[in-house]
Amino acid sequence: MKALNLKSMSWIMALAMMFIVSFTGCSDDDGENTPGEKIEFPTLQEATCNADGTITISFKATVDWKLTSNAGWCKFVDGEFTQSSITGKAGEQTITAKISGDGQNYSDDNVAEITLTLGEKEQVIYKITRPKKVFNGLTIKDENGNVYNTENPIIIKGSGYEKIDVVYTTILTESEFEVGISTSENPDWIKVENKGEGKFNLTFNNDNTEGIDPKYSISTEKGHKLVFGVQTTNEGLINVSVPVAYEGLKENVLLFKPEYINALTVNPEGTVFTETSSGSMEGTEGVKYENQLSSTITVRDDKFHVLKITEIKTPAMGTYFYTYDVTQEPDWVTVVEEGTKLTLTVAALPEGAELRGAAILVIPEVIWNKIKDTDLQATLFTRDSDNGAPMDYLNDEYTDYIWTHFTQEPKNEEIEIILKGFYTNQEIIDWATVKEEDLIPFDNSDQTISTSEYPGQIASIAWNASFPKSLLENNKSVCIQTNSIPAGHDFGVMYNPWEGEIQITNKTIDGKEYMVLTGYPSSMSSEQIMAGIGNFDTMDFAIELNIGMY
Repeated sequence: MKALNLKSMSWIMALAMMFIVSFTGCSDDDGENTPGEKIEFPTLQEATCNADGTITISFKATVDWKLTSNAGWCKFVDGEFTQSSITGKAGEQTITAKISGDGQNYSDDNVAEITLTLGEKEQVIYKITRPKKVFNGLTIKDENGNVYNTENPIIIKGSGYEKIDVVYTTILTESEFEVGISTSENPDWIKVENKGEGKFNLTFNNDNTEGIDPKYSISTEKGHKLVFGVQTTNEGLINVSVPVAYEGLKENVLLFKPEYINALTVNPEGTVFTETSSGSMEGTEGVKYENQLSSTITVRDDKFHVLKITEIKTPAMGTYFYTYDVTQEPDWVTVVEEGTKLTLTVAALPEGAELRGAAILVIPEVIWNKIKDTDLQATLFTRDSDNGAPMDYLNDEYTDYIWTHFTQEPKNEEIEIILKGFYTNQEIIDWATVKEEDLIPFDNSDQTISTSEYPGQIASIAWNASFPKSLLENNKSVCIQTNSIPAGHDFGVMYNPWEGEIQITNKTIDGKEYMVLTGYPSSMSSEQIMAGIGNFDTMDFAIELNIGMY
């Protein structure tokens, strides 16, 4: 049996005792804490105090404590003295901090941090803001005399995107000293024009290096300030700053890209939008858009309201009259908003449905909020009923907000209307006995009738007829034959310069329709008889016929 090595055992026991001492020396109550006392710091508080004022700081300490200020202008009152730190024993504490004007300037607010030390722990428990020194030698106003200050910030007005649409924010300064605005001290998005005598014009700087888009507003929360420099006699250059914000793009500006300026028609399937001229009946077709319309909107802060309304298109007087109903939303029109992008699609026209129309307005949100609770019909439109049919006009202040307007019509069976000219070689007493074989066709030499290569005044298709007046001598007649008269249409006359001398009637000969001219003109002129095939109530004409004599 081996004997124990007592020397080695003593070394091992000594090492074990060191570990025991090491672990039992650590606890949550570090340092000089009273056994069983838990350290808790008060919640951080913040306050503002002007120079020569005082702040009361209250807290409860479970151990000895120490308060420290990191600013020379904020000291603790200790009897007749003030000092940057103060100590005390555990218990409820109320300490007074005195704020002096040491180091105070006209440019910046100052912040003092008050640190509480409990045992070996410390924490900031108070932040005291001392406002910058107030300079009373400068007054900053707007054009109406309202004073700008911390509570009433300068707000830069928004301009439009066009150079001619610039809106200035005018600032007036009053001081016995020279006043300026240093561009190096101010945000790059502000453009300053010194107009002299303390007057400054401010606008948004579209060429700012910060990349700020002029359509977006900038709030005072961003912390931007406009710094005015005052060159005083005794105190040198004093900077006075006022909070500044920007309202964003001019509130009534809204742009579409691309624009859809002209009226559109949509095929019954809702798959093709066709651009026409300004809405007249003789307008020609233009650009076609497949399946949808799409535009990007530019407006303040990207905020806008889409308003879909019903459009009623009425043909009359050789043109189209449009009226609108804001109370009826066309549910067959879908507008999808994806950020600032709008996409419009149209449902197919149900079989047997009549013509329908829609207009889409996109209104800046700031404008919409002003009008949404009004009578929108009266706010947006003015109705004119003095020109043969009612017509609604979008009021001037809203004309820039019309994105597009269009009609969707059912398919019409296309019927080609053909006219032929004839005349009689004698007076006709009984038209019921006349056959087509009794009529003499125009020879297309002395007597002609043909279509024009140009659209007419009241229809897109125009016919011209010409013949010598001798064909009407001795009560003979000229007869214009049509192969078709569409439903709801008549073959009639709008204007006859020889009214009372030349009678114009309608006859049916061998089942075909004719316009018959009988009578002799007492004098000649360059005027023409204006006739046509159409709806004479709505003035919707399939063809126009101009008849001249020589």
